[in-house]
Amino acid sequence: MTSQSPNPSTLTHPVSEAGQAVQHLERSLGLLEATMIGVGAMIGAGIFGLTGIAAGKAGPMGLLLAFFLNGIVTSLTGLTYAELGAAIPEAGGGYLWVRMGLTRFWGFFSGWISWFSHSVACSLYAVLFATFFVELMEIAGVHVSWEPGFLGLAPADWLIKGLVILVVAIFAFINFRGASETGLVGNIVTFTKVAVLLIIAGFGLKAMLNAPELAAENFHPPLPFGWAGVFAAMGLTFVAFEGYEIIAQTGEELHSPERNLPRAIFLSIAIVVAIYLLVAFVAVGVPVQDILGMKPWQYLGQYGERGMVRIAEFIMPYGRVLMLIGGLASTTSALNATVYSSSRVSFAMGRGRDLPLFFGQVHPRTKTPHWAILFSALLITIMGVALPVADVGSGASLTFLMLFLLTNITLIRLRKTHPDMPRPFRVPWVPYLPALAVIIQIFLAGHLFEVSPLAWYATILWIVLGVLLYKTYLQRLREQENQKG
Repeated sequence: MTSQSPNPSTLTHPVSEAGQAVQHLERSLGLLEATMIGVGAMIGAGIFGLTGIAAGKAGPMGLLLAFFLNGIVTSLTGLTYAELGAAIPEAGGGYLWVRMGLTRFWGFFSGWISWFSHSVACSLYAVLFATFFVELMEIAGVHVSWEPGFLGLAPADWLIKGLVILVVAIFAFINFRGASETGLVGNIVTFTKVAVLLIIAGFGLKAMLNAPELAAENFHPPLPFGWAGVFAAMGLTFVAFEGYEIIAQTGEELHSPERNLPRAIFLSIAIVVAIYLLVAFVAVGVPVQDILGMKPWQYLGQYGERGMVRIAEFIMPYGRVLMLIGGLASTTSALNATVYSSSRVSFAMGRGRDLPLFFGQVHPRTKTPHWAILFSALLITIMGVALPVADVGSGASLTFLMLFLLTNITLIRLRKTHPDMPRPFRVPWVPYLPALAVIIQIFLAGHLFEVSPLAWYATILWIVLGVLLYKTYLQRLREQENQKG
């Protein structure tokens, strides 16, 4: 059965393919809430959990270059999301646009990998939250053994898994309650973690100004592993720059999306890139002459996902505690945003008959996609408890790169097939800018194989499962609907 391009006369969904009225979501979010959803998603694992690992791979200036270049790459596709999101403000984002602009199969494919990407990122945030919480318990004097025990796992490992289940359940319930509650909680924790990072950065800058020569010495050698290290750090941390994609999921629940959606995308990217660069600059430049025989960037790499928490000890009094508090706030806001986005993607796919129909149902009281939230939470929990999250987190970067690649191609395609479609925001220099983004994304995706082969294997497995689902159950479902119609 060959997939066909959508009817070019329409780019909306007034009725479903089965001839039934489509359920729409309530518009309850403003510019601030949408921007904070994007910021909350981006300032998470990237700055607290992945910065240390990236510093060890790229060196001091390499880390800054990786964040800066990722910001540029992010902005290129952010332009695409601003145009398409303002023109087609419906839940589903890239999935919906690819399905409209290319073929139904590619629409399903983009939705399938988008659901996976957000869910894997969410599981990463859940595990980091649990890890930070256990370390905070250690500081408070509550010691949990790391010695192997039941089934070869230490009590601390079991505690982390239990906390993963608990925190995902909490945020699934918050999302079930409604988008306004989601935005309120997201705003609170996002403002908290931004304040923490700015306090750390302020103390760090003061220390660097007091000892400029020592701080400058920490940036040598600037690129100890060359550009290969920069590209490795870019691929590893790319998942930390995808939060603007989540803003597109709010289009159907956002007031004045034609104006507020592009603004929220550009504001969130600008805020996040500035904070990333500032905090990374302070982390690698902290004027400490010797930390266990290492420079700060080496120390960060040595401790990996705990590197930022440990380096904060040398930046300010009680820096480790403050960074842990910020890490907990950061991961909870990122959890909030990615539970939201993963459920909206699967909701849109259910509404479009690319997942079982109940995914597209809305709860009569809360007006939220309750089944989509439930199954997204289950997927997030399973991966957070059972899978090697660090490698599969690279899989999230890989699948986001695939999604963004398809979205940029869709923009070029829709400019040709629907030149008269109202576009409140237009990307300049089409097709050249989106084509450049596609080339860069292919390069980074290929380079990720060197960083984490397991990420590629996990992604390929997910894609195979999706294709099998599309060619079997979903194809039979569509045939049954066609016969009824």
